[in-house]
Amino acid sequence: METTSRRVVTLAPERMELSEGGIPAPRPDQALVRVERVGLCGSDYHIYDGTHPYAVFPQVQGHEFVGVVAELPDGYSGPHRAGDRVVVNPLRGCGRCFPCTRGRPNCCVDVTVLGVQLPGGLADHVAVPVDQLVAAAGLPADLAVLSEPVAIGLHAVNRGGIADGDRVVVTGAGPIGLAATLAAVDRGARVLVADRIASRLEAAARAGAERVVDTASEDLAEAVDAFTGGWGPAVVVEATGVPALVRLAVDLVAHSGTVVVVGISTADVGLRVSDLSRKEINLLGSRNSAGEFPAAVDLVMRRADVLAGWVTHTFGLDEVPKAIEFARANPDLVEKVVISCAAD
Repeated sequence: METTSRRVVTLAPERMELSEGGIPAPRPDQALVRVERVGLCGSDYHIYDGTHPYAVFPQVQGHEFVGVVAELPDGYSGPHRAGDRVVVNPLRGCGRCFPCTRGRPNCCVDVTVLGVQLPGGLADHVAVPVDQLVAAAGLPADLAVLSEPVAIGLHAVNRGGIADGDRVVVTGAGPIGLAATLAAVDRGARVLVADRIASRLEAAARAGAERVVDTASEDLAEAVDAFTGGWGPAVVVEATGVPALVRLAVDLVAHSGTVVVVGISTADVGLRVSDLSRKEINLLGSRNSAGEFPAAVDLVMRRADVLAGWVTHTFGLDEVPKAIEFARANPDLVEKVVISCAAD
């Protein structure tokens, strides 16, 4: 029987330490999960380098993770059993603020996220509120770990109200842009994806994008004009956070259309106020996910053929700093980096 557990602690910007100690003792409302895989994303890179606005040190990072239930609370009668594979919804709202009372804890004013404000998955074991577990039976760990970014892409698609037959533009083909592409195609939308990295555009095409645009060599506005017959797309999903592309999304979107900004940046964006009223567009933000986890697991299961290629690199728990540095230095090679933990 296991008596110790490893964890990777970010002590300060660009300072990580692998330590070993006791297995976490769950509270009465928590399950103990043996972690199998942890996906790294841009937020992890920014916590690591100290530029994430919500970073708390010291911290065990990792908000995208899958594992096996090791222990459940006494008297638990819910759907999970010891030995089940689960993914974890890392987000928890306060339940009291305005967005929480409207069923939108993803933008809670006091939201807590595992791996950001609370200890996350870069460990052999983690204690998790049992109501944040989502069943992932039938999915291998290397696919199940993609459920969290797919849920974020699904939420962006839901925010945009994307429907069958819509022409949609996605700017940015990182994991979230690819997830939004996959979810939009699954709805029957016709999707154009723009990026500057060839491998990401290839992944977008495999996800079902009808048209991909290399913005290093093609004019995006001209390509969108041709793709939409001059009317503009019904929805633009902006998944980079680059201010110029947010501005361009407002230019590109059809009159009466919707721009969904899921990319993250602290930079300012200059917009012509008249465009918002003249075109009567919806300009929406999209943050995390809000109830999409079960649908995300289902989408991962149904489109396993596509998602199997999204994990491009795997490192061990003792290699997390190396994994982050590699991903930051090689954006043209990396789609999703995954950390392999104890429960293989």
